[in-house]
Amino acid sequence: MKKFLLASILILVSFMIIPVVNAANKTKVYMFTKNGCSACEYAFEYFDGLLEEEPDLFELVDLEVWSGSDQQGKWILGSEDLYNLMVASLEYFDEDSKQLYTPTIVVGDYIQIGVQDIEDMHDRIVELNKAEKPVDVVSDLAKKANINIDKLKKDRGQGDKETESGKYDALIIIGIFVVLIGGFAGLIIIGKK
Repeated sequence: MKKFLLASILILVSFMIIPVVNAANKTKVYMFTKNGCSACEYAFEYFDGLLEEEPDLFELVDLEVWSGSDQQGKWILGSEDLYNLMVASLEYFDEDSKQLYTPTIVVGDYIQIGVQDIEDMHDRIVELNKAEKPVDVVSDLAKKANINIDKLKKDRGQGDKETESGKYDALIIIGIFVVLIGGFAGLIIIGKK
């Protein structure tokens, strides 16, 4: 009986850990953007569509470098840290860091400037999810420059969906935990009789 209870508890704990591990390893798609950029909106629509089909495939990280344009059409810098991170990313990939375009999208160790062939991103994300040790160039560059991406990323409402999903996941796990604990208590009571 004790072996059965121990095995059951180990199985329960493993089921509780698996969702946490999967959430921590979710591929991040970094998109350097400019507010009002039509190509960025096209990319957002594409990635939002992917997230509707496969909500756990990746996390879209909107890094809004420019907050818009002035009356002369000059881009208004919204975040110097994100600008520097974008330039560092371009230089890492040996891209021209003098000509900046939005969106600039980085997934793992791949960069894409603009939205041409954006459909190829799905396969890159899936491939990165399968990698044993996935590369995250933007995160590595941010750490090196002491830039906190989480504080600078723009919330486009995707976070709300993830938060709601996370709440439901937590409620399901808690519900399973309560049912299993009740079952164990019942087995113990029956075993004592």
